[in-house]
Amino acid sequence: MRSGRSEVSRVFVIAAVVLLAGAAGCGAPEPKAESAEQERAARQQALAAQEEAQLRSADAVVRQQAAVSLLSMDYPPALSAVLDAMQAGEEPGVRISVIRAAGFCVDHRCFEALLGATADPVPEVRKEAAAALARFMRPEEVDAMTALVERGDTAPGQRQLIFTALGEGLAIRAVPVLLAGLRDGDANARLAALEALREVSNRQLPPDAAQWQRWWTENSRRTREDVLEDHLQALSRDLAVRTAQVNELTSQQEELMKLVNSAQPETPKLLLGALASRHALVREYSAGRLAALGQDAVRGLELDDKDRAALQAGLADDSVHVRRNVMHFAAQSEADWRDDLVRKGLADDDPVVTATAIEAVRANLGPEATARLEQLLATSRSREVREAAANALGKVGSEASVPVLVGALDDGEENVRWFAVEGLRKLHTAQAVPRVSELLEKDPSARVREIAASTLGELGQPAGVPALSGALADRNDRVREKAASALLALATGNAEVMLVVADSFQEQGLLLPAEQVLTRVIEQYGGVEEMKGRLKAAYEQLAAVQKGQKEFAAAARTYEKLDVLSGGSARVRREMLDCWIQGGDVSGAAGAVGKWLQGPSDEQKAQMLELALDAAERLAASGHAQEAGAVLDLATKAAGPQPEPKAGARIEALRRRVGG
Repeated sequence: MRSGRSEVSRVFVIAAVVLLAGAAGCGAPEPKAESAEQERAARQQALAAQEEAQLRSADAVVRQQAAVSLLSMDYPPALSAVLDAMQAGEEPGVRISVIRAAGFCVDHRCFEALLGATADPVPEVRKEAAAALARFMRPEEVDAMTALVERGDTAPGQRQLIFTALGEGLAIRAVPVLLAGLRDGDANARLAALEALREVSNRQLPPDAAQWQRWWTENSRRTREDVLEDHLQALSRDLAVRTAQVNELTSQQEELMKLVNSAQPETPKLLLGALASRHALVREYSAGRLAALGQDAVRGLELDDKDRAALQAGLADDSVHVRRNVMHFAAQSEADWRDDLVRKGLADDDPVVTATAIEAVRANLGPEATARLEQLLATSRSREVREAAANALGKVGSEASVPVLVGALDDGEENVRWFAVEGLRKLHTAQAVPRVSELLEKDPSARVREIAASTLGELGQPAGVPALSGALADRNDRVREKAASALLALATGNAEVMLVVADSFQEQGLLLPAEQVLTRVIEQYGGVEEMKGRLKAAYEQLAAVQKGQKEFAAAARTYEKLDVLSGGSARVRREMLDCWIQGGDVSGAAGAVGKWLQGPSDEQKAQMLELALDAAERLAASGHAQEAGAVLDLATKAAGPQPEPKAGARIEALRRRVGG
């Protein structure tokens, strides 16, 4: 702030000077007039000195006020002080302050100095000088600026600043030079010339010299007053638009506040009514609030035809946010006309609206809605829409929907393929088995392969067995589990299929499910004479599976049943003995051998004797000497007093081995 005086004292000094000047013309004696003039000059000199000193203040506001004061004086040294500070001030801040003062006063005596300041070495000073020059638009001043540009001896960046000043000053007189500036070698100058032309013309033409030249040909007779009038009218129109906007915003705010401050019971109805507001923001707010209502709150609303009209209008709103939220609200409604809103949502071009409507589809929506779902599944670009359509077709579709669901199995999106398989499963589509089997074998997604396996099991078609059998070796645990469950589901009612499934399980080392399937075969076909061959195969495979699981006692029992079914087989009995020995239960071995050796046919007698001797050897080798001796006694008796030489030699050797 200024030190040593206040603004009041400054005004007092100026008033005193004015009074003294007036007194000089009132008929006073000449000597006194000379004295008054000298006093006035002394006061001006003192005031100018004070203000000039303030130009060196550290406060920019003080410096600028001092410069304005100096420029307002009718005292040539005061002007000189300002010009000197502008042109030779050591501090850039001082130069900026006096430039701003000259621009504020529009003191045309400073024009030349301001024009020179556009070449100041400090960028900030140059910029302030250009801003001040924008107010100096006398014809001779414009001509001086354009002449400087045309001479081409400008400092770097100076043409750009002058172009900017001419544009901000709406100097239409300078258009020819600005047109030439469009071809300036300095890119910044070209841009400044273009922006200046746009300011002057109030047009947004591109940087095309030919277009600007055509504009100038049509407007070259216009004056700066014409340009100012154009700008004034543009500002007036802009003001009218902004006034209308303010009025709209005020109205909008009033509506919003009414909704915000409404009593809780009234809010849903008010929100529904607000969907018809002319204000987009109000509609968006009300739709968002409606969508945020809980499902119980929505279902508890009693909606009338007026509400129906409001929701239909909301689903036709230009704002996608309004349509999305209204569809979300409508989907939760239990109104009688809810399905009409869902149909409208199905026709929307926004994927979120469409997907929300699809999720709200119910079975009674009709064939047109089903056809729309099929179309969306086949053609929509939205993954979410295709997913929802596939899922919905599984719930409300029919045989007619199967082809489009099968086609969706080739969709590039994993979830779409998943929902397509799920849809086929829900429709229980047997004809889809080949394509679902292919998906199980080749799809890169474990989730898709998993649902494909489950679906093949539920569809109940033997044609799915090969793919499911292959899936038992899938790299994903869940897929393997689903394939095994599906095969177990398919393993019923068809012995051929059941035995194939059992083979598949056994090949993959899945002995427990193989045992389940084989047991099921035996249970289902045990009394069917024509299935005797299949039963024998089932018994033999079951015994092998049980043996593989080291269930030797169970395997031995299975071999016993197989022995009965096959009418006595040395091979089967040998397996039975092996199971007894491996299972450590040899107590019944001698009794069984005794039965086998009784009354065989002549052709079986030699086989049974050999089997008995084999049994004795195995028992002896496994440490069961007593049981081996008992079996050997039975074999010796069966061989008779004169056994065949080879059998006799084996008996003697075994006798020495087991003793007795």
